[in-house]
Amino acid sequence: MKRILLVAILFSIAGCATLPPVMHSVQSTATFNANSGDVFDSVNEYFDKEKIPVKKKSGDSSLLETEEIRVPYEGFDYLSDYCDCGAPGGFYVYHEILGIITTFIQEADEGKTSMHIVASYRASLWLNDTFIGWVVCQSKGHIESRLIKHVNTDLKKRKKLR
Repeated sequence: MKRILLVAILFSIAGCATLPPVMHSVQSTATFNANSGDVFDSVNEYFDKEKIPVKKKSGDSSLLETEEIRVPYEGFDYLSDYCDCGAPGGFYVYHEILGIITTFIQEADEGKTSMHIVASYRASLWLNDTFIGWVVCQSKGHIESRLIKHVNTDLKKRKKLR
């Protein structure tokens, strides 16, 4: 009887286990053959086009930080193109997944500018109607790759216009 009870307890505990997020290889840095002002304008244009509000703009240090955005996911399927939050497990659920994108732009060499993107994501963990806390999620590189691609394309257009 003790063995059956022990096995039942182990299975119930295992049912509540969460699956942690997987670390993804993300290209978050790029170097462009352009001045920092053009790269800054291009990044700002990307956020405007994607309707992502920018919270902090600093032209001196070339820092752009977005407001917190809601990351799209469907129902209880927590698979998102943007990030991996793992699986809550058991009776736990995520109510929302939020993200902030911070972009650092810095002149590297003469005529070159480097850009580093930090995408931070988190998910709110709930048990029934009780907020448990925030779970840190791992970026999958969706925003980073699209932003780098946009800046490359935009800078090529700007060169053709000059």
